[in-house]
Amino acid sequence: MRIVLASLVFLLLSGLHAADETAAVLKGLVKNARGGDQEALAPLRDLHAQKLAGDAVLSLVGDKRVGLGMKLRLAEIVAEWPAGEGRKALMDWLTKHPACDDDALMFFSGAHLTETRSFFWNLLTQVRGPLSAAKEPERIALAARALGAFLDNPDPVVTRVAALLDPANAHVMRACAAEALGGMRSAVALQSLLPYLNDEAIGDAVHASLFQLTGQDFVDDPEKWKAWITAQGSKMPWKMLPRSDYAEFLKLQKLLKPLEEDPAMNMASFYGLEIRGKGALFVLDVSGSMSADDRISKLKGQMSNLLTALQNKSANLRYGILTFGDSVDSCFSARGMALNDEKNHKQAVQFVDRIQAAGGTPMCEAFNHALTRILPEGNIDTLVFLSDGQPSDGTPAMVLDLAQRIHTQFKVRIHCISIGEETLPGSTEPSLLKQIADACGGTFTVPP
Repeated sequence: MRIVLASLVFLLLSGLHAADETAAVLKGLVKNARGGDQEALAPLRDLHAQKLAGDAVLSLVGDKRVGLGMKLRLAEIVAEWPAGEGRKALMDWLTKHPACDDDALMFFSGAHLTETRSFFWNLLTQVRGPLSAAKEPERIALAARALGAFLDNPDPVVTRVAALLDPANAHVMRACAAEALGGMRSAVALQSLLPYLNDEAIGDAVHASLFQLTGQDFVDDPEKWKAWITAQGSKMPWKMLPRSDYAEFLKLQKLLKPLEEDPAMNMASFYGLEIRGKGALFVLDVSGSMSADDRISKLKGQMSNLLTALQNKSANLRYGILTFGDSVDSCFSARGMALNDEKNHKQAVQFVDRIQAAGGTPMCEAFNHALTRILPEGNIDTLVFLSDGQPSDGTPAMVLDLAQRIHTQFKVRIHCISIGEETLPGSTEPSLLKQIADACGGTFTVPP
């Protein structure tokens, strides 16, 4: 009897010791993660059976000091968790907090937990009336994104997500729907994407999703797509490829197919970058260093040429110009974005004429201005960011995090143009602007 009792006491003490060790590991993990160390999250992979692990994740997701990049990495780790106490703790929290903030919703939409399917379906169907009138389009978009992780969605779910593609809807809903449909093994998804092959705002996302579903690429020719689909009949060879495969496919295509024309000769371009989309915001560095090598004059010339080219484009296009240097200034004041008409053209020309190089490089302030004052109502699909240096009001990591938030929350692709950009001394990482473009679905350009 004594031996049995001793064994039980030993097991109890061992369990308590193990629990204490786990708690200590998680405490250190949370502390280091708050300091920006993503590698500190590694132990979470093996702690999925612990409720404490779920609690630690929630503490980081709810912490405003933790960057979005860290929270997205947490979602990737949790997506690999099997069923257990960790996942249960997350779901119990979500059940009690259905009106959670955007960061928490972004985390759960990326965690791909099967238990969240009904939650996100309810969120997607709560809109009464036309989807174009949705008061919280970002949350509807995140619901679509979350459901896109499940390839076996029934037709009513696919149809509801496909309805978000309508051009009358906010861009963030359309872009997330176009991406989500690429993860749904459904003829409804395939057919719903085809009408938007040539859409200037979501066409690229549509191409990627069609490639995910089929492994085929007929570029923007709907007739070829229809002919191929008809030829498959009821024996559609679904591929269900990861989205990263499409990026690799494009890289190979560029190597095999030379450019048909020099993009720098395209008069609708900006420093050789062809501007595509229905709503573009230009965020331009006009700090004192831009006075070197006549950079500011070249910037004004490029912007003036673009404004001239826009006069031959649709009046339904929208654009905005935000400069940062001595201060952050918007061409169209509080509105931020304006229609491409003659009145706004004159205002933009006058704004560009007044640009002068002065002050520091407040990148964080510029991105924050765009994030809080322009993007929520701006319906923007493209952001062009130009700079020649490092931020003067924060760290490069802070700037990258703000850019990722814009890209993830509003599905805005961010193109970056580097004008003599300097990298930090001794750094072996890509330049800040290159990192932003790579992380935010854009292109990185260094003009000659």
